[in-house]
Amino acid sequence: MSVNPSSVGASSYILLLESTDSKALRFPIVIGSQEAQSISVFLEHITPSRPLTHDLCVSLLGYTSLSVQQVIITDFKDGIFYAHLVINKDGEIIHVDARPSDSIAIAVRLDVPILISEKLLHDICIPDEEFLDELEEEYESVNKPSPVRSKAELEGLLTKALAEENYEEAAKLRDEIEKL
Repeated sequence: MSVNPSSVGASSYILLLESTDSKALRFPIVIGSQEAQSISVFLEHITPSRPLTHDLCVSLLGYTSLSVQQVIITDFKDGIFYAHLVINKDGEIIHVDARPSDSIAIAVRLDVPILISEKLLHDICIPDEEFLDELEEEYESVNKPSPVRSKAELEGLLTKALAEENYEEAAKLRDEIEKL
């Protein structure tokens, strides 16, 4: 799973889901900046100073008899993805309609499966050769030489990014500090 800026708009991101069974199956979803940030923060193991909305949801679930079993991305209509949280309530299975981005942000925190309907996989999945071309372009752009900054400068920028709750930038800065 990866989250990358989208060319669709400044406040949108591409969430790319990847099959655990086959690296040839990749499924893109356009999501908003808040959800992208929430997913990225968790995937990058960043601890925000205050709980994010999806952390709150997971905490609240811990005080109930509800347990999320899985997420199913069910449909794509008129440019909108649909999903269900599959919840066990005292042995009864309930499907709760939810946005895929919110569902995924909760699923990654609970380490539950994220499934995609077979029809969507066939309709929207990115073919392997296209993905490999995109991956090569991304690799080349990521591996361009970056300006050399001191550890003190990077730590100052990291502190600023965390204070501004810019967790994506904070993760990049943290990685750069670790490389030093």
